[in-house]
Amino acid sequence: MKLPYHTMPFRIAAYYALCAGLWILLSDRLLGVAVRDPDLITSLETAKGWLFVAVTALLLHVVVRRFVDEVMRREELLRERNEELCMVEEELRQQLDESERAQQELRESEENYRLLFSSNPHPMCVFDLETLAFLEVNGSAIQHYGYSREEFLAMTIKDIRPPEDVPSLMAIVKRVDSGPDRVGVWRHRKKDGTIISVEITSHMIDFAGRRAKVILCNDVTERIRAKEEILRLNAELEQRVRQRTAELEQANREMESFSYSVSHDLRAPLRHIDGFSRVLLEDCGDQLNQEGKGYLTRICAAANRMGQLIDDLLQLASVSRSELQRRPVDFSNLARTIALELKQTDPEREVTFTIAGGVSAQGDPVLLRVVLENLLGNAWKYTGKNHRTAIEFGAVEGEEGRVYFVRDNGVGFDMTYVGKLFTPFQRLHAMDEFEGTGIGLATVRRVVERHGGRAWAEGTIGAGATFYFTLGESHRLAEGDEG
Repeated sequence: MKLPYHTMPFRIAAYYALCAGLWILLSDRLLGVAVRDPDLITSLETAKGWLFVAVTALLLHVVVRRFVDEVMRREELLRERNEELCMVEEELRQQLDESERAQQELRESEENYRLLFSSNPHPMCVFDLETLAFLEVNGSAIQHYGYSREEFLAMTIKDIRPPEDVPSLMAIVKRVDSGPDRVGVWRHRKKDGTIISVEITSHMIDFAGRRAKVILCNDVTERIRAKEEILRLNAELEQRVRQRTAELEQANREMESFSYSVSHDLRAPLRHIDGFSRVLLEDCGDQLNQEGKGYLTRICAAANRMGQLIDDLLQLASVSRSELQRRPVDFSNLARTIALELKQTDPEREVTFTIAGGVSAQGDPVLLRVVLENLLGNAWKYTGKNHRTAIEFGAVEGEEGRVYFVRDNGVGFDMTYVGKLFTPFQRLHAMDEFEGTGIGLATVRRVVERHGGRAWAEGTIGAGATFYFTLGESHRLAEGDEG
C-alpha cells in the first residue's frame, strides 16, 4: 500500500501558500475598493490579519487531521495483514511439523515392516506382478527352500512350482486386489527337488514404485500328512467297526439261538423234575418218611429257582440285545402300578409306599419298568421281616442331572461289599434268608448304562438301603405326593 508520507508536507505548504496568496491579493483589493478611511483600513487590516491566522489554523487542522486519519487507517490495514501473515506462517509451521512427523512415522513403519519381513519365522517374499520375478526374500525363505538370495532374485515364482501347477498359478495371479488374499494350499519345490505343501497368504504392496505382492508361506506338509494318516486310520477303523458289528450281529444271532435252546430245552426237564416230584408227594407221600418228603420239597423248590434263574438270565440277555426306544415315561405312575402289584401278592403286610408325583423321564418304557420292578421288588423283599415297612421312590437334582432313587427301611447291607451288588450271581444275604437269583441288580445296571447313566447304592446294616440311578439327562423335579 502506498502512503503519502513524503509528499504530505509539501502539499500542506502548497495549500498554505495558495490560500495566503489569494487572501492577501483578494482581501487588500476588496478593502481598497470598499474603504477610503486610512485609519479604518489600518484597523481592518489588523483584523484581517487575525482572521487569516484563524482561517489558516483551521485549514491546517483539517488537512493534518485527514492526514493522521489516513495514516491510522492504513496502519490498521497493515496490522490486519500482518496478523493474517502470522496465522499463515503458523499454519505452514504446523504443516511442516506434521509433515516431519509423518515422514518419521513412515520411516518407522518401513523399518518395522523390514524387521517383520526379515525376522519372520515363516518364508516371505515379494514378487513383481508384471514379470513375476522375485524382488525380495527373507532369511526364512532362503533357509527353507535352499536357494541363496541371489538365486532367488534371478528366478520367478513359477520356478518354485512343479510344472503341472503353473497354469493354475497363472489363473490365481490374475486376480489382483488390494486386500489380503488367502489362496489356499499350493505345492512348492525346494532346490533339492523336494515337493512340499504350503499355505499361501498374499497382499498387494507398492515396492519401489512397482506393483507387487508380498506372500507368506506356511509349510503344512506334516499337517497334511497327519490328516491323510488320520483319514487312513479312520477308514481302517470304520472297516474294523463294520467287521466287529458283523461279528456282534452274528454273536447276537447265536445268543438268540442259545436263548431259544435254554428257554425250551432246559425248561422241559425242569418241568419234569418238578412235576414228578409233586406226583411222588401226592401219590406216594404216605410211603415216605418226613426226611424223604423234605427231599422232594427241596427238589421242587430247586427246580422253581432254576426256572426263575433261567427267566432272569433271559431277561438280562434281552436287555443287551433289544433296541432302545426312547419315549416319555411317567415314572410316578409306573411306580404306583408296581407298588399296587406288590401289595396284591401279600395284602396282609403293612407297607407304606411314598411315591413322588410328576417324576418323568425319557427312556425305553419296557426297560425302565424292568428297573423299577427290580428295585421296588428288592425293597419289598428285604423289608419282609419288618413290622412296619416304608418304601420311597423319588428324584433329586444332582451334579449329574436328575437322580432317581428307591429307599427302604429293610435289613440294609455292609458298604464294604457294595461293589458286589450289581455283579451277576453276587449276593450279600444267604439264600435261606432271602430268596433270589442275584441277577436283578445286574439287569438294573445294564439298563441304566444303556441309557447313558449309572447306578449305585448306599446302605447300613439294619437301617435300610437306598439305590440311585441316572439316565444321562436332567429334568425338573415336580411336587411329590404320597400313595
